[in-house]
Amino acid sequence: MSSAPDRTTTDVETARQRDLFTLLVAVGVAVVLARFVTGFARGGGIPAPVLQVLAADLAVWVPITAGALWVLRRASRPNGAGDAGGPTAPSRLSFGLGMGDAIAALGIVIVCRAVDAAMSISFFGTSGLSPAPTLGQPDVVLLVVSAIGVCVVSPVLEEVVFRGLFQPRLADALTPRTRFLAVLLTASLFALLHVLISSPASSLVGFEVFTTTFLLGLLTGALVAMTGRIGGAILAHVLFNTVAVVLTWPR
Repeated sequence: MSSAPDRTTTDVETARQRDLFTLLVAVGVAVVLARFVTGFARGGGIPAPVLQVLAADLAVWVPITAGALWVLRRASRPNGAGDAGGPTAPSRLSFGLGMGDAIAALGIVIVCRAVDAAMSISFFGTSGLSPAPTLGQPDVVLLVVSAIGVCVVSPVLEEVVFRGLFQPRLADALTPRTRFLAVLLTASLFALLHVLISSPASSLVGFEVFTTTFLLGLLTGALVAMTGRIGGAILAHVLFNTVAVVLTWPR
């Protein structure tokens, strides 16, 4: 006959696997929806540029947010396998941001942006971080809407889902000696999501996107694993995206 602790451990492992599966499904749905919406918009189904941006963003945000909320709701249920107060609940991360986290975030941004610029120059002869030429007055509303999504909403949501929910649950499912794989696997999934959603024009562009986002995910994931806080990861992601938006803003 199984003991109560054995049943509790089994329940927790099952709940953890369910959480990971839910988040993976949410990411998969986001990719499918994003590609469908992008194709639909390019075919003239969504004529207004601002609506195209919003639709593409929501196609990613809605399923990922739904998956995250489902996991968080299950984890907060009292007397459940994922009870937030139970000793076997998944690792809890703080949103705190210390001075060390901020300094590390700046370092991560510098490293990732330098690697991205170096690859871009090597592949295409330009860093890709210069204002794109425009004909006439740029659409300020479109630029602002895009910037809010790229610099605020997406970084916060992605860090909460990948580094705040997926990575710690995956780490808890591994042994102490293999726990570092949680950072690697989460960073790989994070990079793959960006490649599939962005639909790069060439294999070189896809390689650059994957490498840069993998490095960003790897470094932010390592920071979270070492500190138990995701504030630094969110700041790094926000700054990483903001640098690109500021440098490519039409002038």
